[in-house]
Amino acid sequence: MEQLISFAIYLVTITCIFCMLAMSLDLQVGACGLMNFGQVAFMLLGAYATAIAANAGISPYACIVISIGAASLLGVIMSLTVKNMGGTYWGILSLSAAELIRLVFLNERWLADGADGLSVLITIPHFSLMVVLCTLFVIVLLRVIWFSPFGRVIRMIREGDRLPLALGKNVLLFKLETMAIGGAIGGLGGSFYAFLNSYISPDDGLPIETFIIWAMIVVGGRGNLLGVVAGTVFIQTLFIGTRFLTDLV
Repeated sequence: MEQLISFAIYLVTITCIFCMLAMSLDLQVGACGLMNFGQVAFMLLGAYATAIAANAGISPYACIVISIGAASLLGVIMSLTVKNMGGTYWGILSLSAAELIRLVFLNERWLADGADGLSVLITIPHFSLMVVLCTLFVIVLLRVIWFSPFGRVIRMIREGDRLPLALGKNVLLFKLETMAIGGAIGGLGGSFYAFLNSYISPDDGLPIETFIIWAMIVVGGRGNLLGVVAGTVFIQTLFIGTRFLTDLV
């Protein structure tokens, strides 16, 4: 029974983390139409930022803030490439950028011990409860954004740039802000991922992770926040929950 409870807590925690990653991607893709195939880059950068900061003796809460800032900055940098590129081309670029970041962490041993990865030796009290509460906060935040004037503009941008440009909207700025917000949420999820596993390595940032997150959005429905949450629960239950069945057979 104790093993079952521990596994259930882990399943809820990892599902909440991927829920944040999926919702942040849906803000970019479902609301603004930014075809981001490099979402795992935010998680990987957030996780490594937490691991590096934690090993430097920084408090865990400050590590989370650093991860959010680093991933948000990455979102801004990535958005600057959107201006002169169509959706498909930018999707390929975002996938390449994510793989480039992974290869930097893999090959630069001075930065993060290369393929050996980094351990996170500090913990957060009531960690699972904190993750659940942060996930609920992100859901509320994205609901507010969706029905705000900002949300209406980025949904207009999703249908094409001509109309918002004709109305005097700075399309590039709105895309930049969308990527920054999505990156920040992705960095938060990455920070929690590092704390949950007490370890992060380049293998955690393989492209397959992005496509698992995409599967959560496809199952739940693009642009449907609660549907994305349901899709995440469904995919994670199949992907991780079934591991427990092997002990029952």
